[in-house]
Amino acid sequence: MNKLKYMVLGLMAVVMASCEMKGNADYSDVVYISGTMEKNTIRKGFEGNDSVDLTLSCTGIVDAPINATFEAAPELLDAYNATNNSDYVAPPTDAYSIANPNVTIQSGQHVSSLAKLMIADPTKFEEGKSYCLPIRVKSDGNLLKAGSVAYIVFVPIITVDVADINGKAFLVPGFRNNEKLGHLSQLTMECKVYVNQFQHSNPYISSLMGCEENFLLRFGDVSCDPDQLQLAGGKTGAPRWDQPDKGTAHATTFQTHFPTGKWCHFACVYDGAKIRMYLDGVEMDGSPVDATGDISLVWSYDYGTSYGDNNGPFAIGYSAGGRYLNGRVSEFRVWNVARTPAQLLNNICYVDPQSEGLIAYWRFQGQSDVLPDGSIRDWTGHGYNAVARSGAPAWVHNHKCPY
Repeated sequence: MNKLKYMVLGLMAVVMASCEMKGNADYSDVVYISGTMEKNTIRKGFEGNDSVDLTLSCTGIVDAPINATFEAAPELLDAYNATNNSDYVAPPTDAYSIANPNVTIQSGQHVSSLAKLMIADPTKFEEGKSYCLPIRVKSDGNLLKAGSVAYIVFVPIITVDVADINGKAFLVPGFRNNEKLGHLSQLTMECKVYVNQFQHSNPYISSLMGCEENFLLRFGDVSCDPDQLQLAGGKTGAPRWDQPDKGTAHATTFQTHFPTGKWCHFACVYDGAKIRMYLDGVEMDGSPVDATGDISLVWSYDYGTSYGDNNGPFAIGYSAGGRYLNGRVSEFRVWNVARTPAQLLNNICYVDPQSEGLIAYWRFQGQSDVLPDGSIRDWTGHGYNAVARSGAPAWVHNHKCPY
């Protein structure tokens, strides 16, 4: 019996030695990739050659060295995409390397020596693609499975011009009387916006994009504060595509109060059953809103007016004959699909103009976007150019995106 007792005690000592709190044996102590205890997705913004620090951590101080090795595991990406409804691709193998992949947590420590995931060739990252590289660690310690893989999402930082449109308005006449835009069973509207100043006179509205009293994103109203985001109208299910004002309204005011002088990416997404509002890829409070039926963007509530009427077309920075946005803008898009949170977050700065479901795309990124008639180019090639109603914007140079 004593012999069996000593054997059991010996096995327990081996387990305890792998990773434990000094002076306090704790069988739950584990090792994991640093930064993965709350989430295993790590976003890395980079500009040119850069690197990501990789270390191994233990939940307690170790009594004996623990060794580990970091390695790329792109074969895990398909399963990650399926789980997270994302569409990442792995970077080419010659775009990265891992420096000092073998690390050690020394006795008396709880964090290992440093390995680095190096961005060896940033030119290998193509604009418009979302890149992610799973990094796996193998260790002789008590490895926590959930912390054994980190998914590194690469976020290229690009330098662009942006438009300051204080007092300027842009209309999209190509949306008017366009029946295929009157039967949208799904919709995503996106915009990247920086407010210089919110409106401080009645009706306190700063318009972003859409159709007045039909489907419009804006700040402020007499019913809320000037710095609150609204979906005005939010109408779906009209009996006729050419009378969108007859639809069911889902007007929503979101509770967040937004600051001036800060870039925000907004997205309103309708999947045929719910309307959701996102800020930088994260769903906002007050969302989702139940809705059914198609959305029509063919014109605003004043659908009986002539082609050139101020109120009629889909507009950017403008509604109801005024209500301008005093701010900077970039990356305005309209889709006939419901974009996912991952797609929204990973494409704040750019999308491929030929992306499936992309109806119109106005980048507002300098003179290359301005056509000879002064309108802003629709990069999809569908011809939905945004016509300048009140003059050209002022261009602000050397903006780093994202943010």
